[in-house]
Amino acid sequence: MKIVADAHLPYVQDYFSSYGELVLIPGREITAAQVKDADMLLVRSVTVVDKNLLTRSSVRFVGSVTTGHDHVDINFLNEAGIAFSTAHGFNAPPVADYVMSVIAFLQKKKLLSNGKQRAAIIGAGQIGSLVAKKLSYLGMEILLCDPLRAEKEKNFSSIDLDAISQVDLISLHVPLTTTPTHATKHFINAAFLQQQKPGCILLNSSRGAVIHTDDLLKKGQHLHWCFDVFDPEPNIRTDILSQAYLTTPHIAGYSIQSKMRGMAMMRDAAVAKKIIEPHTQSTPDLPSQHLSFAGKSLRWQDIVLGIFNPSTISSIMKSKLISAKHKAALFDEMRHQFNYRHEFAFTRITADIHPDDKKIVKQLGISYDENFSPSSD
Repeated sequence: MKIVADAHLPYVQDYFSSYGELVLIPGREITAAQVKDADMLLVRSVTVVDKNLLTRSSVRFVGSVTTGHDHVDINFLNEAGIAFSTAHGFNAPPVADYVMSVIAFLQKKKLLSNGKQRAAIIGAGQIGSLVAKKLSYLGMEILLCDPLRAEKEKNFSSIDLDAISQVDLISLHVPLTTTPTHATKHFINAAFLQQQKPGCILLNSSRGAVIHTDDLLKKGQHLHWCFDVFDPEPNIRTDILSQAYLTTPHIAGYSIQSKMRGMAMMRDAAVAKKIIEPHTQSTPDLPSQHLSFAGKSLRWQDIVLGIFNPSTISSIMKSKLISAKHKAALFDEMRHQFNYRHEFAFTRITADIHPDDKKIVKQLGISYDENFSPSSD
């Protein structure tokens, strides 16, 4: 068996090397000639999978270690009889953690208050629902916008997109679609942006093209932009990069645990579709970390930012990319090198936490030593 895989898929060798010949190629460079005699193709969102890539190939299974599949021609795969699977939901925990880290930073910078805030979550699937749950721990009023769920679920309450206004935070968690109904490409446009109040946070960790970039520059200057995704990628526009309050290189869903989880889901999907035999290769356990925090009576924001601070990578990203001639290569390099983040649920801390925030820290999934005292640090 020959398996062609994106060379930047972490842990792919741990999960697939024993199943046959494993050929690793950078995702943006995978060609039809390279997959012609392959049995399996493993990709990320940077590889377009369509008839141009797979016609006359021997590929029987395509696995995309992504939640969305806008880079894959599903109709072609179905017609060609090629099995397909995504790692749906594999990155929900780190994306939710990422959003909470952004919120923590914005509150420290006084761009969001610690009081009652209104947050609109657009896209209430596995990721958006988890984000909404975590934001509710802060006492935020949550508005959910997901017309597709509303059509399918009688008891699901969804606000209309054009009814979203006077909110403090808008967080986007939608796939990129161009369907006749409920298309998301460029659905954040001039009309939507103009009805938002000054100072509202626009946080996008879904797909860059759901925001109409030209409209954003003309009609969205009164908002604070916090972007993990861009349109286009990896050739990021300098005007967006320089004007955004926070920028990160498409890593919201990246964690050590999610990367391992995604590969495990691809292996299990290939087993389920009878492409490979079950569990012929032993794989590592999901790791965890322990951190110690100095200081007394720390707030939840201090704890979260001590685990991951998005402003640090934002500063590095802007300093490297704004004046760079070859932004694409630097953007991809930053993504590939981001391999150190642990999810909250796999983090234990030793810290003196403010009594009012112990419950929030625990609700976020962070475990901590109850008997900590400053003298023991």
